[in-house]
Amino acid sequence: MKNFVIYDLETSGIDSAFSSILQAAAICVDENFNEIDRFNLRGKMKKEYPIPHPKALLVNDVSIDQLKNHENSNFTLISEIQNKFLSWGECLFIGYNSIGFDEHHLRQSFYQSALPPYLTNTNGNKRGDALKLLHTAAASHPNAFVRPISDDTGRPTFQLSEFARVNNISQEKAHDALYDVEATLEVCKLIKERCPDVWNASLQTASKTDVYNKMDKDKVFCASRFFRGKEYTHGITFLTKNPTYENHIYCFDLKFDPEMVFDMDRVELKKLFKGKGKCFHIVKANEQPILLDEKYLYQTDEYKDQDPEIITKRMKMIRSNKSFIEKFQNLLIDMQDDRDLSQDQSEKLVEKQIYDGFPNAKDNYLMQDFHAALPEKKYEITEKISDTRCKEFARRVMYNQFPDFLPKNELKKRDMVVAENHLTLDNKPWCTIPQAQSAIDDLRENEEGVDFKRLDEIDEYIQSLAGKFESIVKG
Repeated sequence: MKNFVIYDLETSGIDSAFSSILQAAAICVDENFNEIDRFNLRGKMKKEYPIPHPKALLVNDVSIDQLKNHENSNFTLISEIQNKFLSWGECLFIGYNSIGFDEHHLRQSFYQSALPPYLTNTNGNKRGDALKLLHTAAASHPNAFVRPISDDTGRPTFQLSEFARVNNISQEKAHDALYDVEATLEVCKLIKERCPDVWNASLQTASKTDVYNKMDKDKVFCASRFFRGKEYTHGITFLTKNPTYENHIYCFDLKFDPEMVFDMDRVELKKLFKGKGKCFHIVKANEQPILLDEKYLYQTDEYKDQDPEIITKRMKMIRSNKSFIEKFQNLLIDMQDDRDLSQDQSEKLVEKQIYDGFPNAKDNYLMQDFHAALPEKKYEITEKISDTRCKEFARRVMYNQFPDFLPKNELKKRDMVVAENHLTLDNKPWCTIPQAQSAIDDLRENEEGVDFKRLDEIDEYIQSLAGKFESIVKG
């Protein structure tokens, strides 16, 4: 069994492409949760996107002094995270809602630091998500622990701080990366102790290969999740991988009689991908779907009156109908072609090109040379890189870490672009000066319990950056 890495990030905003990791913490443990090592690292923001969202700073309590004066640049912080993770060997990486949030920030940070972005699911590593675990455990073992109820919705909430509080898990401070890691570790221990079948099932689907091997069989699976506090449980069976995107597996919902779909044309079948009549479900093979044994279906309100023999018969009908599976695969190809034609064909920002293919072998070697080279040799290496993304991010590394070794005209140009990008009144995907100031005004007016002294510090910092950028633009 691999070691587990429980980790958490605190960031300057929500959009991973234009935010910075400000704090990263992780604890490496063995399969019995004995601690092997840990780290707690902080650093500055990327120079390209230096405006934090004010609400993010209020939540994670990152100080203005850290943003201005910390010894770690953002590149240094990201490099140290990579080095620590690599030093722990093959691991299963687990966070709390990490597949939905932290993983995106981690990948973007590696990508924008000219480092290999897929550390947590390559070279033998796998990834999991404690929130997914908790959702499945809460659905299949409703009495295993206390489920806090939201005052706003009256439904169960799985916010880490609330779950920790009602289940006597110590958490000195929410939204601090290290304290969140410690709380997440205790959640994992709780699930393994009280719901070992859920814990073991999660270990069987922590990579794409694991998921394919588990699912492509004549079996019925129980899949549960919570969405906005409401539980959804489905009995599903493997139908096919998506021929155009193998990370997506399509399954048939066995609540429905498969005979109803076998003779449908494509127009009719397309209607069954959404809404209340939805009978085709996507299982994301690269996002640790947790699939339990069929027996858990029959303890749910949805399936308690269903005959297991009928469910098994439906599964076999779907699995054995090769002509329908072929028709369904062709439908998926056609649907992808339709999506490709309807997509915005305008050029994407380089930050959004992370999934647009891989650099070639030569560029990968050049990137390694770039990171190993002396500062005075780095720019020369960037000129040899052919992948425009790698070339740009290598030069951003220099802009953040080694600005004195960039050509003076390029340094000046980059300073100007940053200034103009953040003074603009246009709506941008990153946080601009006007957007930050508007958010501060909204927080002052509408939010209860705001620390106004802290908000004033953030406001003063934003104003100082505005003054700096205005000076650059004026020359």
